[in-house]
Amino acid sequence: MKYNILIIGGGAAGLAAAVSARKQNSQIKIGIVEKSDRVAKKIHATGNGRCNYTNMDMNSGYFYGDRDFIGKVLEKFTAEDAVAFFKELGVMHRVEEGRVYPLSNQASAVADSLRLFCMENNIDFITDTYVSCIDKKDIFYMGKLCADKVIIATGGKAQPVLGSDGSGYKLLTAFGHELTSLKPALVSLKTETDKIKGLKGVKVFARVALLKDGKEVASDRGEILFTDYGVSGIPVMQISRFAQKGMELLIDMLPDLSGKEVLGEIYERVYTFPGREGGELFSGLVNKKIAIPMLKWAKIEKASVKAKSFTNENIRKCGEFLKQLKLTVLGDNGFENAQVSAGGIELKDFDSETMESKLCKNLYAAGEILDVDAICGGYNLHWAWATGFVAGRSACKNEKSGMRN
Repeated sequence: MKYNILIIGGGAAGLAAAVSARKQNSQIKIGIVEKSDRVAKKIHATGNGRCNYTNMDMNSGYFYGDRDFIGKVLEKFTAEDAVAFFKELGVMHRVEEGRVYPLSNQASAVADSLRLFCMENNIDFITDTYVSCIDKKDIFYMGKLCADKVIIATGGKAQPVLGSDGSGYKLLTAFGHELTSLKPALVSLKTETDKIKGLKGVKVFARVALLKDGKEVASDRGEILFTDYGVSGIPVMQISRFAQKGMELLIDMLPDLSGKEVLGEIYERVYTFPGREGGELFSGLVNKKIAIPMLKWAKIEKASVKAKSFTNENIRKCGEFLKQLKLTVLGDNGFENAQVSAGGIELKDFDSETMESKLCKNLYAAGEILDVDAICGGYNLHWAWATGFVAGRSACKNEKSGMRN
């Protein structure tokens, strides 16, 4: 079957490309090839089912990669453009501290809006179809499918259960494009767990930092979550792309207080409540469950030990646990649990004006398959929409016929 434009990948970037192309030209034949049984699977899972689909504070500084290239793409599809794009598809929005969500608070609203537009505008879904290679002669051939132009939007390696298993990289490397090293990003970290035993499920507002040879390489603050394998939460995920085995994760559970203030608070509690047991002494300062591993770290054998028995060294160690808890990084939770991939196909051989390959005419790429990732907050999805929009619009040029062969 012959198409004017064939899009490989039915995720965020691929669907945005299809919508953009159709809005530019109502006559050409457009198809989306998806290896799973339906499109938009990953969109349904984004933002814990809420889909933070863009951010009103949109600039290249929140992205990792060639920021000059990224900035040029963002100029062509701004946050305001994203809001308008989805409003035209029927999605009303709400804003929380700059983060944009569908008004319904359902990721399905975003996924359905794209899917329904495609169905209503004669865009073919070719599901359960895996493209293992693309042959280029006068046009592109993929088994029984062929097309004048191809947009590759197969995603990265994050969350392979939802379709992004990295298999699309070889489609571009076959045309001479270079693939960087890959790493899970926006992922929780595995750490030593002896120091945090018993804290599974405990959430704490904290500052976290990664230390390499004692020097800080990345940091963030917000609510973290202790797990049975290590530490999770948005701040941990934000710095995870820099994590390496053997680094230290430094956790400050009282980031708004200085070390001196924390020690002063503990001394005051010991003086004011000398008869309280250690397990109860810190109630009102930190989550009560933190007391048990903290007391163990402070060499206090039992939580029932009275505060009046605390030595200066015990108090110092308690302060150290709360302000300077260091956990050795053992690894991350893998691509299976990562939100995005760090790394991908290098940007240098693409045109930021069109997303067209400089190595192969009429070949385009969009989304996470490229060497771009960003922090949490709607930026990664926006990159998918933006590149898909540009690629889809650009691929329409000089396409006039919607006839099948």
